[in-house]
Amino acid sequence: MPALPLRRYVHALGASALLVACAACGVSSDEPPGPVERGETDRTSADLIVFGATPAGITAAVAAARAGLAVVIVEPTRWVGGMMSGGLAKTDTGRRGPEVFGGLVEEFFGRVRQLENARGACIGPCETTYDFEPHVAEQVFEELIREAGVALERSAQLVSVDKDGATIESITTSRGAVRGKVFIDASYEGDLMALAGVSYAVGREPRVHADTDDPAGLALQEDHAGKQPYRLPLGIHVDPYRVPGDASSGTIAFVDPPSQAPLILGEGDDRVMAYVYRLCITDDPANRVPFTRPEDYDAADYEMHARLAVAAPPDVDVARSMFNPSPTTRSQDTRYSKYDLNGTFTLSTDLTAEGLNHAYVEASPARRAEIELAYRRYIRGLLWAWQTDPRFGALNARVAEFGFCADEFVDRGNWPQQFYVRVGRRMAGEYVMNENDVLQNGRREPIADVVAFGSYSMGTHAHQYLAAPMEAANGDRRDAIAIAGVVIVPVPDAAPYPIAYRSLIPRAAEARNLLNPVTLSATNIAYSGIRMEPTLMMLGEAAGTAAALSIESNAGVQEVGYAELRQRLVAQGLLPSP
Repeated sequence: MPALPLRRYVHALGASALLVACAACGVSSDEPPGPVERGETDRTSADLIVFGATPAGITAAVAAARAGLAVVIVEPTRWVGGMMSGGLAKTDTGRRGPEVFGGLVEEFFGRVRQLENARGACIGPCETTYDFEPHVAEQVFEELIREAGVALERSAQLVSVDKDGATIESITTSRGAVRGKVFIDASYEGDLMALAGVSYAVGREPRVHADTDDPAGLALQEDHAGKQPYRLPLGIHVDPYRVPGDASSGTIAFVDPPSQAPLILGEGDDRVMAYVYRLCITDDPANRVPFTRPEDYDAADYEMHARLAVAAPPDVDVARSMFNPSPTTRSQDTRYSKYDLNGTFTLSTDLTAEGLNHAYVEASPARRAEIELAYRRYIRGLLWAWQTDPRFGALNARVAEFGFCADEFVDRGNWPQQFYVRVGRRMAGEYVMNENDVLQNGRREPIADVVAFGSYSMGTHAHQYLAAPMEAANGDRRDAIAIAGVVIVPVPDAAPYPIAYRSLIPRAAEARNLLNPVTLSATNIAYSGIRMEPTLMMLGEAAGTAAALSIESNAGVQEVGYAELRQRLVAQGLLPSP
């Protein structure tokens, strides 16, 4: 297929998309899947079936196995560890997260620290760090699964869910059917939940306005829900049109045309925040794989970044605003490090557009593969633009110092396997966590069925780049590139906030034997804080423990006794003693 500009390419892939997409990360989809791993026996049924070998899926499976259950993890890819073995090595803990981390989260980080400390890789005191190398995280996750006797079936795409009324009986994958007594959806997309017919939401809820004398209304009012004011990138007015000043020429790549409808603050929609790949990169010449020019590179795809760099005044460090990798571990030559490169709240590796992140959640596996490929090509091209386009100035030399890590993702072309789906589906379950629970502002009753604590403030990345009338420095109001959807809501005193067991379970009429610790029941803004991996790992452990109680008591997950669940979570170190 001839090279196409990126924003057209994402709509032009044909039936070979899956093969091409996997080949781009060093894996061919026509390669026969590896052997089924099922512990001591080759089972087609178990007490607990966990869909997704994400960090939360692994803690759920290990907790349940340690409680005596036979457990099978069904993983759609060949790898385990989700984002934590897939590039997210600068752990999002929140300032006071270590106060509430416990159970398998601390066990995982303890093992990681031992391995990193053994080779002197920790930056700062090893006993207090939560940063690591992706391949070390993957090694520890593999060990936890194996030691617990959890069966693992890789390369198994979810096809369907078989139910009898509100009871899930089995799931069918590309590898066959697996029966279970309880099921846990630990995927980032919530695919099992959706196929099971459980209610869910996608996008931003509209803001509810309640009378101050209406306690029930105030409990549901989220002051930061819905659409937010537009922002200028770095406060800089950048022309959005192909021919500057000429709206008839059309907008530049990935900038939507001006909306015909006025912005209504607090209005809801079906948009989700930008997706990205978290990259593990290094400045160590001995371990560096240089960023190279993609075959289908088109400089026009990065015009908005380049225009911002040119328009920035001398006192704005565009280089560090766009490209700001965070050091995680030392190289063998301690003058150098590995880094976690994430998207920022300005123009960076994040990408949001119609047909991309907004289409991903409900897309077929083939379409998702196309979208993931588009993101890989976009980010590879951006890295090349940053280091070669003279309009980026100092960023050229800065990015040229870095490259992919030769010793990471060695069977994946040094590219992480996990696409960063920051938010997708969110279950509409027994209890919907909202921002008032996170802020603990007194609008809602205190949560009585706490299973874990969140520790990160609420914050969403861009939902859209668009042309919009914005005020320039000289006071004129004219169209500029605007960033929509960025919101940051600090939690007062960074106080850890309780998360309800009821937010992990569907309504009983929809599914009596399903637990959902990742795409749990929360509003969009509340989920933006809860979604951090250590928190999801703790919720996974709580879900695995609840699954054991459900089976022991022969009761639906909605009927699990909280007093007994809490007692076990305290014993596991997941909750503090009374």
